[in-house]
Amino acid sequence: MKRAPNQPTSELLIYAGIYAKLWHVADAGTLLPQHAHEWDHISLVATGSVRVWQDDTLIGDFHAPAMVKIPAQALHKFLTLDDDVCIVCIHNVDHADPDGEPPIAAAHALELED
Repeated sequence: MKRAPNQPTSELLIYAGIYAKLWHVADAGTLLPQHAHEWDHISLVATGSVRVWQDDTLIGDFHAPAMVKIPAQALHKFLTLDDDVCIVCIHNVDHADPDGEPPIAAAHALELED
């Protein structure tokens, strides 16, 4: 797989017991790799459209505004279907690691071509 020409960018906000990380993905066809968290959370598709898999099972296409329930321990990945997609990952900070990040149960890196 080729590296996306424009890498996703993120912005983090922790407020009122809520951890929210906004991902902006410039290009359609960008794959955000699989990972799993220790706790349930919600991914909000704020703009654009994405295709979502959980544990390598396609769960569907989601078009903004849409919320996706992500169960604990479920490997999940997103493929952007439009340019300028924004996804907000929303977690309960009561379950955060000492560094403020939600615990990752598993993560997978993409094998990228040069």
